[in-house]
Amino acid sequence: MNYLSKISFLLLFSSTVFAQGVCDITTGIEKGGFTFDGPSTVCFGQTVKLKDNSGGTDVKYIFGYSGQAASKLSSITSQSNLDYAFPGAGQYKVLQYGKKNGKDMYFCDVVRVLANTEPIYTTSACNDFLQIIIGQDPANNFDSYRIDWGDGFIENTPTGTALPIKRFRNYTTVATFRTIRVEGLYNTPNSCPRATTKVISMNGGTNYPNIKTLEMSADSKSATLSLTGALDDYDLYQRSATGNYINGQFMMKVKPGTYTVSLVDTVQSCFKVFRNFGCKEGSGEVCTTKLDVKAIDKTNVLKWQNHPSGGTTITYDVQVIVKSVSTTIKKEEKGRASTTINTPGNPHTDPVDCTKEYCYQVVNKVQGTIDYGRFSYESTSLSPIRCINRKDVVPEAITESIVTVKDNNQVEINITDNSPWTLQRKEYIYYKFENNTLDKINFGTLTKQYTDASVDASTKSYCYKVTFIDECGSTSAASPALCSIFLDQVSGGNLEWTNNSPFGNTNINKFEIQSFNEQTNLPKLETTKNANEIVYIPNLDDFDVEAKYRIKAISINGKESFSNTYTIPIAVKLFLPSAFTPNGDNINDELSVKGSTKRISNFEIQIYNRWGNAVFSSTDPSKTWDGKFQDKNVPSDTYSFKIIAKLNDGQEFNKSGKFVLLR
Repeated sequence: MNYLSKISFLLLFSSTVFAQGVCDITTGIEKGGFTFDGPSTVCFGQTVKLKDNSGGTDVKYIFGYSGQAASKLSSITSQSNLDYAFPGAGQYKVLQYGKKNGKDMYFCDVVRVLANTEPIYTTSACNDFLQIIIGQDPANNFDSYRIDWGDGFIENTPTGTALPIKRFRNYTTVATFRTIRVEGLYNTPNSCPRATTKVISMNGGTNYPNIKTLEMSADSKSATLSLTGALDDYDLYQRSATGNYINGQFMMKVKPGTYTVSLVDTVQSCFKVFRNFGCKEGSGEVCTTKLDVKAIDKTNVLKWQNHPSGGTTITYDVQVIVKSVSTTIKKEEKGRASTTINTPGNPHTDPVDCTKEYCYQVVNKVQGTIDYGRFSYESTSLSPIRCINRKDVVPEAITESIVTVKDNNQVEINITDNSPWTLQRKEYIYYKFENNTLDKINFGTLTKQYTDASVDASTKSYCYKVTFIDECGSTSAASPALCSIFLDQVSGGNLEWTNNSPFGNTNINKFEIQSFNEQTNLPKLETTKNANEIVYIPNLDDFDVEAKYRIKAISINGKESFSNTYTIPIAVKLFLPSAFTPNGDNINDELSVKGSTKRISNFEIQIYNRWGNAVFSSTDPSKTWDGKFQDKNVPSDTYSFKIIAKLNDGQEFNKSGKFVLLR
């Protein structure tokens, strides 16, 4: 029985012995009783003898009671015989039950059954040296121990000596074999069968340690190591796969068991253990296995660190040769049983259903020899378990697209899908990007053009990002921000615009400032600016009603994006000459309103003489006055005027003044 099995057995046995049952009932019953006709501790094979002193009737016994309820006792094998030989070593509960004074009667006691006197121990032997270790094993529950070294010398340990007990002997002569006997002794009983003798070969240790498994952690920074061997202290050493143990790192003292250790090399570290005492047994060498899994198209590609093979190392005079390494891959589809991929190439390409999740682990079986070929070893190096869910795989982003402002101030996004990801697209997703937050604005489309009708690009710049979902369900990284160009008029009357790129990763090369003809509404190039210039001083002299401008951004590869169109209303300026001469010489014979009148929707002018009498009025800003009132010339004099106009945007314009009429 191995160590872990013994522990499991003892835990199970203890839970059985001390289980609750009728032995714990103290009220409503009569207490029985029995004594041992002899010792209550016996050796395996000896009979326990009881003596009934209960005074009850219909008395029965269960040898090995395990806590069943009173209602179940009739179904358990019992006997009225007071003698019993237990089937194995251990600690047993004996139940006596029957009737007494008309009530149920119970009584329990414990019997200890001992095996023979052979403890669990290991040896290390070579030439004239022999070491014996009586380990800290649950089976070693003796009161004291005795070692017969086979050369006439017998060594006894004091009662209660703590385990493990380590003893060694340097013989005065060299022998090929030694016959020894190691016994455990009980104070009571003292008649158990003696341990048998053992013949020990003196040409090498028989309990070489072995690193049974070595599993690398998910972050490649540590590994879990499982060590078997003699119950002794070992020196654990580690080296980089490109280094050696002379300059390697001594980790710690270890016993057989499981340990987690930090790695000196996250690519590959190798381990050995040695017992730097006596015969100096050492383990074989095992190195970590690093695994990377990457999704490419509809396959998963596995690449791992190969285990060194064929190398020879010598430490503490213990030679280790790695003879062979056989590799398999454990593959598990989520929700299904695992399968094994035998003799895979490195890297290994695994065609899969890319909509499902898979987990992989590389298993390297390492076989070699120890101590110049006298012993063989086998270890297993396990990679971390790498799981890949294609929904977690992030394809490369689309990096070049365009946003532009349409005539109605909505923003249009045009995708240029330049992602190197080769799988088919199932959906393009458009996001509004604001305050470092992505807000999805479309649902399920393969269209590479989208218009955001929810915005007014004449109020500010809007930024967007795009992603795609491929046929395997993977969502790409988001594109760089694509920002519309916002054109506005700032204090002082200058035009200014934003210059965040509307082309993603492609830079702006230059800006063109365009104006629109008032009659044809066709754009006209006003001037060109560099990518770092964002201000333009407009000249409004050629406009009557309104001046319209927009910015055209041109990328370094010739792509174009337009800003919103910004309109500057032309201010209304009306005036009359300070004098006119209606004398028939065809020079300045009529008085007319001067200035920009195209924005006027309602108009009225009135002219008064010095006494405040109206001599002329009109609702047509283009009508002139010839200096007559009721077909008669008015005299030369100073006259006053008043203009009342309403503009097409609802504003009112009022002007008054004086002029001189000369004949």
